[in-house]
Amino acid sequence: MTDFMGRKVSPAIKNVLISTFIVTMVVGYLYWGKFSGNITGFFRIGSVFSYLSPYLNPDQALIFKGEIGYDGQQFLSLALDPGLQNPDTITALDNPSYRYRRILYPLMGYVLGLGNPTLIPYAMVAINGITILILVWVLSNYVKSYPQFQSHPLFVLCIPGVWMVLSLSTADLLSNLFLVTAVYGYSQRKPPLTAIVLGLGCLTRETILLIWIGIGVTSLWERRKEMITPLILAPIPAVLWNLYVINQHLPGDPVISHHFGLPFLGILHKFASLFRNGLTSKNLFEGFLFGLLIAIAVSIFWYYRQNPLCNRAVYLCSLLVCTMLVFSRMTILSYYLDYSRVYMDLYFLFLLSLPIDAFFLKKGLFILSGIGSLAFLGLHS
Repeated sequence: MTDFMGRKVSPAIKNVLISTFIVTMVVGYLYWGKFSGNITGFFRIGSVFSYLSPYLNPDQALIFKGEIGYDGQQFLSLALDPGLQNPDTITALDNPSYRYRRILYPLMGYVLGLGNPTLIPYAMVAINGITILILVWVLSNYVKSYPQFQSHPLFVLCIPGVWMVLSLSTADLLSNLFLVTAVYGYSQRKPPLTAIVLGLGCLTRETILLIWIGIGVTSLWERRKEMITPLILAPIPAVLWNLYVINQHLPGDPVISHHFGLPFLGILHKFASLFRNGLTSKNLFEGFLFGLLIAIAVSIFWYYRQNPLCNRAVYLCSLLVCTMLVFSRMTILSYYLDYSRVYMDLYFLFLLSLPIDAFFLKKGLFILSGIGSLAFLGLHS
């Protein structure tokens, strides 16, 4: 317990209060400093992809000239019309059959924004900001039994992908909240909680199926029979939603199979491109963040070797996510905004590992992550 403003508060509350201050400062910095008070700046709307949501006024939206845009633009289009009632919404999506599968984040934006096109962008930014605070809260409860790790959850604020997602308004923070809560629920032997958050995660981003598989295999490995039925039921809402999306016969590739290829080939191409592009500031930043991602992945497995009886769920989930990384092509690995966001799962799985004697390695890697986050916030425009 810690004295704070004359009252005793738990480490979890203290962590959340610190996080609230920092998140508020960053949101304010982005909103007023980077985007000049225009909320649509959080969605990185590009001018190259010329089709805008019919519910966006092009004269009022912040549009980045000469850019293709980013995924936040797609989520915003869906949030403004989650039922695809207006045919022009489909035109505004770069890959409707793929984008529509990830419905939870835009649907939450629509609901919390009361269906009002003016409020919906604010609601979506608020969802990501609040998600960061909930992540810190869940992790604080996860380490509650480990006094030496009470400040450990604040490492969330060091993860570069956290601030990238906040500034670009994609669904990855929400999916990582479901990942972290699922591992927490499993560790606390709470089958309903674990199953519910995995089900929600599958409606947010399909890669959460890997976490579902990892926790399912761990349940069999550790003979937790009480987990089996809830885990079997968990993906049913996502399956039904995907069947509905297929039935809509929307244009586009629902699988994005071109993102994956032969094992390690994409990683080798990435390292080759880093050496080929030389000592420019942009290339050094790319190399720094990509090297950090690889170091995080390797460290998870090194930790597991030190503690083979602990964190089995974390280990198996990490193994599956790393398998996806190994098969990734340069379509994901070429740009730091892509791999830092897509594989942010590994940072959170790293946080969820609880080594006995290697805290300084974890601290060092997250300090480096914090430097990357500060560089992104200061230099990315």
